[in-house]
Amino acid sequence: MFLLLWVFLILSRSAGAGMLQVFQKGLVAMFKEQDEDIIFLETCYLRKRRHMMIECIPVPKEVGDMAPIYFKKAIMESEEEWSVNKKLVDTRGKGVRKSIPKGFSYFSVDFGMDGGFAHAIEDDETFPWYFGREIIGGILDADPQLWRKPRHLGPSEQKRKVMNFSKMWDPYDWTKRLQA
Repeated sequence: MFLLLWVFLILSRSAGAGMLQVFQKGLVAMFKEQDEDIIFLETCYLRKRRHMMIECIPVPKEVGDMAPIYFKKAIMESEEEWSVNKKLVDTRGKGVRKSIPKGFSYFSVDFGMDGGFAHAIEDDETFPWYFGREIIGGILDADPQLWRKPRHLGPSEQKRKVMNFSKMWDPYDWTKRLQA
């Protein structure tokens, strides 16, 4: 089963980083309880579209264990052969914000809270917005329609999924501690 849980956040490069990390820790703990690993995909287009998206994708443990190998290979093969920027940047211990210079478009993948890899996007127009999803879909041998043209959910199905997620998230919801 190819389950995607999308988390869209609009954050400045520095202001929301601490809150984002606390949120990610909660998601990692929640899915660990369900014996799943979690992969965070972050795509930031700054040149033309000025858009950033973070996706949270729970995967079976065995997929989570293999994912770094697949992502490293895919990033190394991405875009042009003669890139101006380093193709693969290891983000372990420093995070993407200290790995990619400010003002650059980038793709980043983190494996739980263990860090991962980043890639400075050379050309916003040609770098696919579904790059990370395609890699995970390939590992899972899923139908490409799931990440290229995902099915739109009706309001009742969206509401049901939000309610199910809310029940799972409730014990890990760190914002409740702020209100107390």
